Amino acid sequence: MELTPTPMPDGDVKVDILIVDDNPNNLLALEAMLSDLGQNLVRAHSGVEALRRLLEGDFALALLDIQMPDLDGFQTAALIRSRERSRHMPIIFLTAHNKSDDQISKAYELGAVDFLFKPIVPAILRAKVQAFVELSRKTEEMKRQAQLLREATQREHERRLEEAAQRWEADRLREEMVKERRLTETLARTVAERERAEAALQSSNDRLRFLSEMANRLLVGERPKELLHSLYRDLSGHLNLEVYFNYLLQPDGRTLRLEDFSGVDDAAAQALHLVQLGDGLSGTVAQTRRSLIVEHVHESDDPSVAGIRRLGLTAHACFPLVAQGRLLGTLAFGTRQRAAFVPDDIAVMQVVCDQVAVSLERARLIEELSLRNYDLADADRRKDEFLAMLAHELRNPMAPIVNAVHLLRLPQAKGPVVQRALDAIDRQVGHMVRLVDDLLDLSRINTGKVELRKERVSLSTIIEHAVQTSAPLVQKQKHEFVLSMPPEEIRLIADRTRLTQVVSNLLNNAAKYSPPGGRIDLLVVREGQEVVITVRDRGIGIRPEMLDSVFGLFVQSDRTADRSQGGLGIGLTLVRSLVEMHGGSVVAHSEGLGRGSEFIVRLPIIDTRTIPPPPPEPPRVATRENGMKVMVVEDNADVRETMRDFLQLSGHEVTVAVDGPTAVEALLEQRPDVALVDIGLPGLDGYQMLAALRERATDLPTVFIALTGYGRPQDRQRAFEAGFYDHLVKPVDSDALLRLLDEARTRVGREPPDADS
Repeated sequence: MELTPTPMPDGDVKVDILIVDDNPNNLLALEAMLSDLGQNLVRAHSGVEALRRLLEGDFALALLDIQMPDLDGFQTAALIRSRERSRHMPIIFLTAHNKSDDQISKAYELGAVDFLFKPIVPAILRAKVQAFVELSRKTEEMKRQAQLLREATQREHERRLEEAAQRWEADRLREEMVKERRLTETLARTVAERERAEAALQSSNDRLRFLSEMANRLLVGERPKELLHSLYRDLSGHLNLEVYFNYLLQPDGRTLRLEDFSGVDDAAAQALHLVQLGDGLSGTVAQTRRSLIVEHVHESDDPSVAGIRRLGLTAHACFPLVAQGRLLGTLAFGTRQRAAFVPDDIAVMQVVCDQVAVSLERARLIEELSLRNYDLADADRRKDEFLAMLAHELRNPMAPIVNAVHLLRLPQAKGPVVQRALDAIDRQVGHMVRLVDDLLDLSRINTGKVELRKERVSLSTIIEHAVQTSAPLVQKQKHEFVLSMPPEEIRLIADRTRLTQVVSNLLNNAAKYSPPGGRIDLLVVREGQEVVITVRDRGIGIRPEMLDSVFGLFVQSDRTADRSQGGLGIGLTLVRSLVEMHGGSVVAHSEGLGRGSEFIVRLPIIDTRTIPPPPPEPPRVATRENGMKVMVVEDNADVRETMRDFLQLSGHEVTVAVDGPTAVEALLEQRPDVALVDIGLPGLDGYQMLAALRERATDLPTVFIALTGYGRPQDRQRAFEAGFYDHLVKPVDSDALLRLLDEARTRVGREPPDADS
């Protein structure tokens, strides 16, 4: 019997896809996403309607919403699975609710092939649906081919029976022995052909069943990597292939590592353990992303197949594992028993490779999403802890400030009581300013807004300034402080202020987290072209698991419950950032809680002979005692009145304005020497007010100084570009303000009166 192969049907043959959702808008959205696939989309507005649709016909795939009235998605899926005809129909669950492990587990127990969350990415949905459409087409094609085979067998059988009958009628006069022999031969041939056809059909059914079971295992399994070894072994047995190699691409994107193999000894596998892209057959397949089939290996003199020839292979097929355009690795099969593959075997291997790639990519995405969710949850938790701590640290200084204000209002508060109240306010305001400065420093560093002012500096000077800065805290805690410096002078190219901040922060940490009466060591040594600065304490120590993350933002090590040490805990983050900006490194060491801590800073020593000395600082204008005419333009009454009182007590003549338009008229009328202008004014802001004055009076001699709560470099630059003489950040330091007024005196050209006037 001779059969003519029937070509596969073209891609225009449509399959039926059932979409189930109680929301008509969702149904329309799903139809729009899937319209490009050109398939028959059948709607169902409820689980009951979906079951009725299934009674009317078969579907290649069902997209099933979980949250529905009457019958939800899980109940509908259970009823679908209970019916033999629809038991193996692929189901993809859709939901708009948050991810739940229980929901996902229940979905996969019901035989779901995937689980998508709304809003759904159209490209992902179309890719997944297209895969099952293709699987349905191939299944139907196999059924159609089987039916054609049966029909051809039947036709051939009938034809041969008819021929035998005709021969019997033509030769009925021949010898009975001849007629009997010919009839026997005909029947024997018919039986043999039927047996061959049945064997081919059985083989086709077995292969289809194998592929279906394998696809279900890969798609339903939560950890497909754990299934690959048994899957490869089953496929090798199914195709009578003794050897397989599975390489996976490593994170560097250039190396393939042998993850699984069979059919070769461990020594041979060790030699093939790592392969670079472009090397050998697997490396070539990975680089080109094209399958490579090598047959009749023993007859080939191609040097590229020398490796598989040494393994004794006579035929070898290698396929790239690619999913969503991402190269994952390669999968190769080989045999020593035959020189060539059957075409159907190659097709089966290709299907297996495609399904393995999809399952590996799915597992990677699930793992990546899980890790990302964990990282986000951890970052959110640490952020909440940091904000709670920030609120605590900002409220703490407010208590003594409020108490001091109430105390100053009492008529009987005099002398030492008033001074203590003022000292408390000064200390707590300074503490709040330091907290805000730390936050601003951290923000500027993280956004790359900090520029180091590097110059030739002596390390001993930096250490001296840092020790002086931390001395009050060290002395308050009654710590013993030991400083060890090298005998020779060490000079660096560094930002003097920032490195002082680094060492001071480390000393402050040591003082805070050591019990009173402890010991703090500061050691400076030179090691080759590096200087090593070590701050060591014998305080509460650091848990081992915190050592790698102690410099992280929002990361807190162990602290006491009453938070008596104070601070925001971002000092170490600033230390690491500033040290790395200087080309250095910092690490933390501790043997555990109660065993103290050690922070080691390493900085490069650069040849300072090639660096020109910094320009000399301009001489500061001496302060004069005579007053000036000053206008304070501020809409906040407390700021406005306290600044007026301070300037008047400092000997200046002060007027005020509460908004932009009023200030413009007052400035044009009074023409003061200096105007302190808030930027965020009502009516006209500070920039608009100054622009309006420039338009109306180009000869106005007033020196304008900006007052604002914004202290970023771009805020200062904008103020200078608008025409302000300087830019002060609130709260304004009183000494700095008086020095600035004295400097501004030269701009207005007012000479002090004679002493006798």
